[in-house]
This record gives sequence, structure tokens and C-alpha cells, in this order.
Amino acid sequence: MSTSPGHNTSGQPPRATGGSRSPGHNEPGRHHPSLTAAEGQADASEVDARAADRVIVFSDAVVAIAITLLALALTTPDINSGTTNMQLLHGLRADWGQYFAFLLSFVIIGGNWAAHRRTFRYVNRLNRRVGELNMIWLLMTVLTPFAARLLAANGGGFGVRFTIYALIQVIATACLMQMNRQISRKSLLRPDAPAAARHPDSSHAVALIVVFLVSIPAAFAVQSLAFALWALVPALSWMLRRHMTSGRHTGE
Repeated sequence: MSTSPGHNTSGQPPRATGGSRSPGHNEPGRHHPSLTAAEGQADASEVDARAADRVIVFSDAVVAIAITLLALALTTPDINSGTTNMQLLHGLRADWGQYFAFLLSFVIIGGNWAAHRRTFRYVNRLNRRVGELNMIWLLMTVLTPFAARLLAANGGGFGVRFTIYALIQVIATACLMQMNRQISRKSLLRPDAPAAARHPDSSHAVALIVVFLVSIPAAFAVQSLAFALWALVPALSWMLRRHMTSGRHTGE
């Protein structure tokens, strides 16, 4: 018996013949042919950049909360309808310690945030080490309001209270300095990052660490001397910057 050319005598479903697939067809489990290696790398870079942005936004939010906690800890003198101006001034003077601790901590947290912003300004990706250092820095930031209340407390144990506050700032500053080094040395910056971002100036951070550490033993001897030493940070920072700059020029 003759069969027609298109008849299938095997009982199997007819196979698709002829008809080439369009170039844009994407079979399951296969990459689209138009997705090149360069495009895949660009997508990965975009994902890394978004992850870095999330870390920056989260860090900014934590800093804002820490500053808010500083303000919430402030107390006001007892005031009633019979309070005189002199009594109010006396009450404010009695709480000068906590006001001083608030202003000091506000300046320190603000300075750390500014340094953090400069550090991450041109970052387009992060590694695990930077993420860990950033979390430690955030921990020190949120501990600063507690340390400020402890420092402003009345009573004894000033040396221990001062040491806790100073060590928190030392750790926070050291974390910022290490993040700077990691970011510049591990090529975590955008290609258009300026030279200042690729070669960060650590003189101010070193000055802060040195002064805070030196002030700790002074706090056990003379309270006013410990605070006075902190005023040396700008001068020491300037001296270190000049020394590093002259050394760099000599090396060239």
C-alpha cells in the first residue's frame, strides 16, 4: 500500500521539521545569546553598587538615631510658676556636665559621620571586611549616647567613666581608618574616584586615637587635664599632616 509523503507509519508524533527558530528565541535553561559577558559584568556591578548604597543609607539612619538619643537624654531643671531667673540659671548650671557631654558627643558623632560620608562617597562595591568594620563603627556610634550619660553622671569613678567614653571613640575612629584603607587598597572605588579618595589622609584619625589614649591615664590623675588634652587634636592633626606631606614629597 502506498502512503502519502506526509504520512507517519511509526505511530510516533510527527517531529517538527523545517522552520528554523528565530534568532531571538530563548530555550529554557539557556542564556539569551544577546546577553554578552560585558553585559553580565555590568549587571553585577549595578547590584554591587546598590548593595553599597543600602549600607550607606542604613548607616546614615543609625547615626541620626544616635544623635536623637543624645537629645532625648537631656533634662531640664525643675520649673514652676514661682521659679525665678536666678533659680533657673542655677539649675542649668547644676546640669552643665550633661550639656557639655551632649555637645561633645554631638560634635564627635557629627565628625565621624562626615568622615564616613567622605569614605563612602566614591564606593561602588563593598567586601566582607568593610561590612564588618562598618557594623563595629555603628555599634560604637549607638553606644556614644550611653557613654555620654555615663560621663556626665555625678559621683565618683570618673576615671572609669572617662575611659569607657574614650575607648569607644578610639574604636570608632580606628574602624573608620581601616575602612578607608580597605576601600582604597581593595579597588572598591569607582573608576572616576579622585586621588584624594584613592590616597586618604589619615592624619586626623591618628591624632584622635593618640590624644584619646593619652587622656585616659590623665583622667585618673586630674579630671580637667583629661579634657584639656582633647583640645590638642587639631594641632596634632595639623602636625601629622605636614609630616606626612613632607615625607611624601621627599619620597618623590
